Amino acid sequence: MLSPVKDTRHVATEHYTMPIVVRARSFYLYDRYGLRYVDFFQNHGRAILGHRPDILQRSLKGTASRGLISEYPSVFEGRLEKLLARLFPDYADFRLYADAQVVRQVAMKVSSDPIYDPACSPPTDHHPVSFWRPYLEVGGADSKLLFPILPFPGSFIPQVVCIKEQALADEMPPSDPVSPLLLDLLIKTVATLIRSLESEEAVAKRKTNPLSGLFETRGPYGITHLDSSRYGEFAQEALGLKVVLPPSADIPLITPGEYSKGDIALFLKLAEQYAL
Repeated sequence: MLSPVKDTRHVATEHYTMPIVVRARSFYLYDRYGLRYVDFFQNHGRAILGHRPDILQRSLKGTASRGLISEYPSVFEGRLEKLLARLFPDYADFRLYADAQVVRQVAMKVSSDPIYDPACSPPTDHHPVSFWRPYLEVGGADSKLLFPILPFPGSFIPQVVCIKEQALADEMPPSDPVSPLLLDLLIKTVATLIRSLESEEAVAKRKTNPLSGLFETRGPYGITHLDSSRYGEFAQEALGLKVVLPPSADIPLITPGEYSKGDIALFLKLAEQYAL
């Protein structure tokens, strides 16, 4: 999968950048000692709907029980494409690639520039290849290729590629075979995301960012602009306050969809110190 991501199993030379997680639910992570952490990382945004949506558990059981696991053709490709067309109506075609190298080659067909990330890239008027992130109104609408970071709390799903022009789509490799089980789970999370985006209340809630005024924020996302050393200190201190941050400064923080003020009160005071 091509995304602005790195391995989520981060162990630095001197210390862990996140706890060893034994359980995850909603926007909370639990370590082997039973301690609970608020997740401002959300697996690069793939867990932006939470780590354990109930609908995934039901779909996992139902689809697996029918033996729909092997990468054979299924009805799920068409169902997912209909949802993607609803989410990205300006795009002519959609592909799914499991091989990150193929996705990089696809991106290079359009532009050799870095892929624009609307959560943290410097604003530009023209970005031919972009990531797309939920709850952001900027970025991607004019891109020839769009790489959505869709809500699926795992890095093992293929990358969805949205292609603006049919002529460009005709030059692209066909989609890779994908397990119907993974497709069904992705369909469920994308449908849930669409319902959320259609709710003014849900969108307003996700755009309320407690880091606003401390760091640069765009919707639920935030970027500290700290250098790597200073950010490492910030992330380590936050971990001590039971808040998990992204492993490096170039990855945006993401406000959880659910949290209590008490969960992050001390963390916000810490953020004030690093924002000075």
